[in-house]
Amino acid sequence: MASDLLGLGTQSVLTAQRQLNTTGHNISNVNTEGYSRQSVIQATNDPRQFGGQTYGMGVHVENVRRSWDQFAVNELNLSTTNYANRVDSEENLEMLSGLLSSVSSKKIPENMNSWFDAVKSLADSPNDVGSRKVVIEKGGLIAQNLNDFHQDVSRQHDVVNKKLELGVERINQIGTEIRDLHRLMIRTPGPHNDLLDTQEKLIAELSEYTKVTVTPRSNREGFNVHIGNGHTLVSGTEASKLALVDGFPDTQQRRLAMIEGQGIKPITSKDIDGKIGAMLDMRDEIIPGVLDELGKMTIGYVNAVNHLQTQGLDLNGQVGEALFTDINSVIAAKSRVVTSSNSQADLEVYIDNVTPMKTGEYSLQNSGGDYFITRPDGERTAVSVTDNAINIDGLRIKINNDLASGERVLIRPTRSGAGQIQLATTDATKIAAQSYEASTSFAQGSASFEIKQAGELKEFEVIVSPDGTQFAVTDKNGKVLQQPQIYPPKGDVTVQGTTFTLSEGALPNDKFTANLVPSDGGNGNLRKMLYLQTDKHLNNGQSSIIDIYHDLNTDVGLQLSIASKLTDVSRIEKESAQERVASISGVNLDEEAANMMKFQQAYMASSRVMQAANETFDTILALR
Repeated sequence: MASDLLGLGTQSVLTAQRQLNTTGHNISNVNTEGYSRQSVIQATNDPRQFGGQTYGMGVHVENVRRSWDQFAVNELNLSTTNYANRVDSEENLEMLSGLLSSVSSKKIPENMNSWFDAVKSLADSPNDVGSRKVVIEKGGLIAQNLNDFHQDVSRQHDVVNKKLELGVERINQIGTEIRDLHRLMIRTPGPHNDLLDTQEKLIAELSEYTKVTVTPRSNREGFNVHIGNGHTLVSGTEASKLALVDGFPDTQQRRLAMIEGQGIKPITSKDIDGKIGAMLDMRDEIIPGVLDELGKMTIGYVNAVNHLQTQGLDLNGQVGEALFTDINSVIAAKSRVVTSSNSQADLEVYIDNVTPMKTGEYSLQNSGGDYFITRPDGERTAVSVTDNAINIDGLRIKINNDLASGERVLIRPTRSGAGQIQLATTDATKIAAQSYEASTSFAQGSASFEIKQAGELKEFEVIVSPDGTQFAVTDKNGKVLQQPQIYPPKGDVTVQGTTFTLSEGALPNDKFTANLVPSDGGNGNLRKMLYLQTDKHLNNGQSSIIDIYHDLNTDVGLQLSIASKLTDVSRIEKESAQERVASISGVNLDEEAANMMKFQQAYMASSRVMQAANETFDTILALR
């Protein structure tokens, strides 16, 4: 019995010692990030029978349990992902808001208003070359200002791509570290409490970058770690690689992909979330949205000014020329189309009408010979090809060489507008101050009457018949110069070298009068230019040129305000999840101090049992 007593005391001492060690381990790691409190689970030894009676045989350590709750940790990881996404989105919008509040940005409306002021001054003295030079100079400032700001915003695209590369690199490092942990767990006997804490810490960091799901594998072979909506980053003792690959068809818009062995599995940006999701939203949606709006404003301004320039007479009595580079130059038309590197397709996009023009990205696809276009809002419709061109939303998509069957190209009508504006002339005499349209015009319909080229015929009238089905051309005295023709004409109309166009929309008896005789001091065209400052000819007649800029500022400011509120909500959710995990896994020093005293007393009491056993042995031996 003495030996049994000694064994019982020894096991009790060892159990108390392990409890003290574990309590000390908890106290030592009270400030260790990601540490989960551990506790010794003790159990009663199997009893023995002597003389028909059952006697207890003491205690043993059954397990060292890690205080951990899967649901609480999952909630924390999800809230961490959401919070990281919200914080990054807010920071990105703050950066853009800062750009839009910068001196360079504020100069955009200031320079435009200064240009209109210069035009107003020129209207008071149309023949003043000095005033004409001021208009040219102010126009150059607008072009340079828009070019610079376009570059400032575009530069953020490269910054985000670099941040994406760093984020993907860190995700791969975390995946490798988790894989190595799994290999270590398999090589060493468990439980692996401290190693599991290390894994949880890595998972917590990974959840900042993307949505994470962890599932245990069978037969103690570690865990599977999935990112996004089920893409496997770590499978037990093997790790895949996340990579950035060239986009399609836009190679500059790099996409996420998972490299699994020799295979590459694309990942859509919609299911990744976290910091990576915020970066992709910034690169693919927010920055392009700002550039598109700037481009729309620029194209609307340039198109209106150039159009009026060609509808008036300059200081030399000639039909005016474009003040800025043509929005439909071959370079501009081709730059609006993005094709894959191996594509044989050849397309050009021309803007025929800025009023219904939309911002954003169109997708054009050839499906078995039929063309389908997806608008920026996601609406997909079949489109017809007429004279090798597709007309949609004020755009004319000219197809010089067809897309291959199944091929898709991207169309960005306004993305590069602010970066392409340039002055087309520095000759101050080229400003068309005088309007060719005479005051005797009487047009109540919506038809557009424009001069294309001035010839020998300087003064004439275009009159629509009383039934609205024909039109005729007469001189200023009413003499018929061209017999009645079918209205509306199918193309340009040329009479005595002077060419004009007349669109549909005229009402019966509408009259259009043109006067191409130079008039000293004429300023009718300049007065039309002044109307552009407030004319709502964009967004289907809802916005003026300056409105686009102010709406852009308002929209970014509103997005930032919403993002700030969402960040605050996600912060509270994360803190709540952290408190729940801390209540389960955190170390309480008061509790551990009490445990230390309790286990110390148990250790001392168990030592007394061993001492009693020893004294019993000594007594028995002394009896000899």
